[in-house]
Amino acid sequence: MELKIPVNKNKGQVLSSLLLALCCSVLTFYFPKVLLAQEAEKSQDFDYWAKLCKSLVEIKEYEQALAACDQAIALNAQDAITWADRGDVLLALEKYPEAVLSFEQVIRLEPTDGAAWTKKCASLVGLGKYEAAIAACETALRVDERWGDTSPAFAWYNRGFAFRAWGKREESLFSYDWAIQLEPTYSLALAQRCLLLSELGQPSAALNSCDQALQGNGDWGKGSAAIAWANRGQILTQLKQYNEALAAYDQALAIAPQNAEVWTQQGIVLGKLGREGDAQAAYEWALKISPKYALALVNQCAILSRLKMYKEALASCDQALQEGDGRWGKEGPAFAWNQRSIVLTGLKRYDEAIASANRALSLNPNYAEPWSNRSATLWYMGRFTDALASTEQAIALDPHSSQAWFNQGRILTTLGKYEDAEAAYQQALLGDANLGERLTLADIWLNLSALLWRLERYGEAIAAADRAIGIQPDSAQAWYNKGLSLMALQRYEAAVTTYDKAIQFDAKNADFWAGKGIALKFLEKYPEALAAFQQALQLNPTHPQALRNQQVVQQQLEL
Repeated sequence: MELKIPVNKNKGQVLSSLLLALCCSVLTFYFPKVLLAQEAEKSQDFDYWAKLCKSLVEIKEYEQALAACDQAIALNAQDAITWADRGDVLLALEKYPEAVLSFEQVIRLEPTDGAAWTKKCASLVGLGKYEAAIAACETALRVDERWGDTSPAFAWYNRGFAFRAWGKREESLFSYDWAIQLEPTYSLALAQRCLLLSELGQPSAALNSCDQALQGNGDWGKGSAAIAWANRGQILTQLKQYNEALAAYDQALAIAPQNAEVWTQQGIVLGKLGREGDAQAAYEWALKISPKYALALVNQCAILSRLKMYKEALASCDQALQEGDGRWGKEGPAFAWNQRSIVLTGLKRYDEAIASANRALSLNPNYAEPWSNRSATLWYMGRFTDALASTEQAIALDPHSSQAWFNQGRILTTLGKYEDAEAAYQQALLGDANLGERLTLADIWLNLSALLWRLERYGEAIAAADRAIGIQPDSAQAWYNKGLSLMALQRYEAAVTTYDKAIQFDAKNADFWAGKGIALKFLEKYPEALAAFQQALQLNPTHPQALRNQQVVQQQLEL
């Protein structure tokens, strides 16, 4: 394109403009050359890149820090400090194999660098190489020099963490105790010691250690005080102190709302308290944060199953097994197969349910719950002898399992062995459900009330139904069971009131309307009785009691 300069009558001004334009054009081309020269000089300046690397590490700009560290090392691979900074970056980014290599370079240059040995140990822990990690920490403690931004307490802490992950709890406790002896207010070591003491069966000492951690020096490593609150929640859950556990998890989530594990643990506790909606919300939060978290997916499956959303539950269990990240909790994948068995039973796909239960037991033969749940499936299939044998196996593995005793009670009731069934239900009430499993406890009282009604012990049956109602006030079946016993005692007015409560919670159950109609018939309130029978027959046109009693009432009304 041709540049056209407009004609100006004032030639002096034109000349000045041209000179100014020329000057500016010279500056425009000259200044970038200066910058490029400066940048070229910096690119070869080891000190510049090493200092930039360190400063970026300090402000936690790890990706940029790594690039700067690599540039410095390319200029000088014999500087231990830069290798150490690079190792810190990789450790923070959880790039453990590269972190190990960086700290080994530090050790090559400075064999007595305690900090490098300790951080190598921490990196090896991240890789699951616990024996090598312990050896590295022990070397750090043996050379006992050049600790830098670490300390011997940090080495003892990592040694303890490695031993615990390796399954050697006593050695782990010894290491944590040494870390705390060196730094009595070391929050992270106290918090991990808290969880370890719980695993060793010392819950009181464990809770005390967690409390000390929260009052400690605030050194949580890469974490926060949420670690101690979450550990406290786990211990309180094991102690069946569910409300206190919820409070601890609330504290943890207030500090670390992006922690999927804590959301999942809170959901488990909410489920135990019968708060299914809140539990489901907790699992949804966990899965928003970590969509493939296996333990959250399986527990979501369990809660959806309890809500009778079986298709959705099965999808969640299958996703955990097929796409999950392998973080299962203590029961491993057997937990998922067990939950899948429960869901398939709810879908009346009994053969598949048995296959899933058997799969759980092949993975963990000493896992009591699949034996118990398998017995329920066999009961539905009419295989009562096999079902009874399965409950006995569950009880042998876990004598305190309320669910196993409860299932045994149901099977014995079906077999007409009422006294044995009552004994089983009483054992169920003494089991773990009595310590907080509220829905299971309500079911036990509900079934016991039905059994006592069969035994014509109506006063005890009413008391048992009231216990179920006290735990689960919206249990329509518990209200109905109470009504049956009130009818047997000829307390018809009270029975009508009780049936009304059952209908309030489930108005589509023909049995409830028929029961109310019969009570009204005995009270000679025939028009109201007829209306109740008609409602029952609208729901179930072949309901035998409603059909028979409707005829009786109509005859009375024709007199």
